[in-house]
Amino acid sequence: MIRLALALLLCFISFQATAEEWSSSVSRVIDGDTFQLSRPLIKIRLCGVDTPERGQPGYREATQFTKRLVAGKAVQCRTVGEGTPCDGRSRKKSGGRFVAQCFVDGTDIAMLLIKARHACAWPKYSGRHYSKNAECSK
Repeated sequence: MIRLALALLLCFISFQATAEEWSSSVSRVIDGDTFQLSRPLIKIRLCGVDTPERGQPGYREATQFTKRLVAGKAVQCRTVGEGTPCDGRSRKKSGGRFVAQCFVDGTDIAMLLIKARHACAWPKYSGRHYSKNAECSK
């Protein structure tokens, strides 16, 4: 009986970790384009954009902007392969994070970061979806 319960629990956890879409609050913002959802407890990397890393100019501003965007709100995320601009260009996971297009109040978070000049577009991963506003030099 205990084995059956453990097997069912493992199946449930596996199902949760491979789900394609989530709606959750954010428990932690890691940087401008990476955050952790509360339920399930997973890390998300926004697809198709890039923000400064720790130690680079603009890191603090991009991180704070993302924190303000998601504070106290539900975020909806759809993983690559499920109808995102990055489908066919980006892997579903990168560095232990799910790569996804995410929305807050129905608006694409990556697009908001670009328009506020806290991120640049990565056409390599998103085609021309975000690049009308600002491209990375990568």
